[in-house]
Amino acid sequence: MSSPNAPPPIQFAQECFSMLAPSSKDIRNIRSNVLQAACSTCLMSEKDLGQQLRKCGKCHAVWYCSKECQTQSWPDHKPTCREGGIPKLIRTLISNEVLQDILHMCFILDFSLLHRSTFDEPLVARVDVAIEPSDIHDFAEILLGKGLEQKKLQGMLQVNRFQPATAAQLENLPQHREIWRQARDRLDSKGFRTDPVALMDIAFACGLNGIAVPVHIHSLTMEVLKNQILMGFNPMSVLMGGAATVPFTVETCIEFMNTHIRADKENQLLLRTEIRTSDIQVIRDVAANSNNVAAMVLNNKLAREKIYQGMYEELLKRRKADCEQVGQ
Repeated sequence: MSSPNAPPPIQFAQECFSMLAPSSKDIRNIRSNVLQAACSTCLMSEKDLGQQLRKCGKCHAVWYCSKECQTQSWPDHKPTCREGGIPKLIRTLISNEVLQDILHMCFILDFSLLHRSTFDEPLVARVDVAIEPSDIHDFAEILLGKGLEQKKLQGMLQVNRFQPATAAQLENLPQHREIWRQARDRLDSKGFRTDPVALMDIAFACGLNGIAVPVHIHSLTMEVLKNQILMGFNPMSVLMGGAATVPFTVETCIEFMNTHIRADKENQLLLRTEIRTSDIQVIRDVAANSNNVAAMVLNNKLAREKIYQGMYEELLKRRKADCEQVGQ
């Protein structure tokens, strides 16, 4: 009998990885110019301000235009100031054309862009990312075992949630609306007047920090997705067990991205990093059935993605047993 901790095979993903993945060189070339430096507080760019921004002296990962903006941001930035590697991983993520296309599909699906025109409407979604062990057995040991004695574990970036902003939330995001307007004007000037413009608010460190990224939803991407849906075949199913019945949903798009990243054994995608104590704690919080946001988001991911099926079923059994014991 197989262990409940054992993951399902991911040979489909590994076999297809080399066909799909861009080279590390291509990713680095795109990453060097992918984001315009902007103040983390007021979101004004160097071009807007006509002056050079300064990086945080401790983490070298965020920019500020003035001492006032840095002081205003410090209460939020302080808890994650040393997590400087995450913004670089986010820039790497959005420099990967394959993963970018899938994120665009998330917008198309969640905002029903195949069925309505939204070129003059701000589309904003929060994308939660996190770091978890690249070895699924290490993940299972942290979640279900006694933990790991190793001080250093290899981690990888994962996409945990795609959540559209509501109209009420947009009203409280004037800076995001301004970033969207600037991106809209740039695309209009290039002849893409009818293509939707979206804004990804990529959140990390339990949502305490984030990077706002303008997104051009190209009409060609929408046409490709529309044709694939009409044909009734999701090519992403190849990476998810080979079944042709995998539906086109935001959830399957996220699972595709995570499976693709996991299949990268040589760090070709440049999305590997060292696991941190805070990353391990989120997994332990899931095991403890904690109600903090990061744990709940990860718990939902475990419940829906195939690779976690066995360990999640075991986790549910333990939770049920704990409840029964409390009730006695």
